[in-house]
Amino acid sequence: MNTPRHIFTLSGAALALAIIPSAALADEPRSGPYIGLSGGAALPEDSSNAGEFDAEVPATADFGSIPTGSELAFDTEFDTGYALGGQIGYKFENGLRVEVEGAYSEYGVDAHSNLTVGGAALDGVDSAVLTRGAADAANPTVGAVLTEGTGEVSNFGLFGNVFYDIQTGSGFAPYVGAGLGYQWTDIEYAPSDIVVADEDDSGLAYQVMAGASYAVSNGVEVFGQYTWRDRTEEADVPLTLLPATLGVETGQSLVTAGVRVKFGG
Repeated sequence: MNTPRHIFTLSGAALALAIIPSAALADEPRSGPYIGLSGGAALPEDSSNAGEFDAEVPATADFGSIPTGSELAFDTEFDTGYALGGQIGYKFENGLRVEVEGAYSEYGVDAHSNLTVGGAALDGVDSAVLTRGAADAANPTVGAVLTEGTGEVSNFGLFGNVFYDIQTGSGFAPYVGAGLGYQWTDIEYAPSDIVVADEDDSGLAYQVMAGASYAVSNGVEVFGQYTWRDRTEEADVPLTLLPATLGVETGQSLVTAGVRVKFGG
């Protein structure tokens, strides 16, 4: 069947009208205030926990005393967790963007290992050396207790962020950024369901970001982002099983995706 020529003409005109607003949208700076929501995976770095005894652990019939100030250290491996974030910000026409962000992440403990006290490795020693119970061949070793890791770490932070969106003349915009803020960290270590630490600590934190956004309309962007987030100092956690304080590392990589909704402009 032959299609009349005027149908092609009308179709071409309609297509041109559809393309023209899209091209204008792609070139528009899309400045103004916005809110955003994001979520994704938290990939924590393993922690080389280190601290010292705050008081002497008395000797028993089976084990010697542990003097005040003796060093304590062990490693912790974490599972992949999740991250959530909410942002309120303002985008400028020159590519700069500023925002306030509330961020939460949580991840579980996979296992602990390589316990040392005063520089001596204890993984192969009767676990009673820590509980101060009686030594017994039926007791598990320290290493066996530690490898059954349970517990979790959660972080909540408030950050002020600054970004630079690279102008491409289209709806696609790569960006880089950095932020400074304050983070609250809650740590529960319970190897083999024995609570070793259950405490929170807070301190200054920072993050660096890289990602890309795409404008799906004049007021809505979707984005994907990589973030490295850490505190400026380790989290100090007093132990419950032993009279010691432990420094726990909190660095984590975050891979997230989200949406921004712009107002005004």
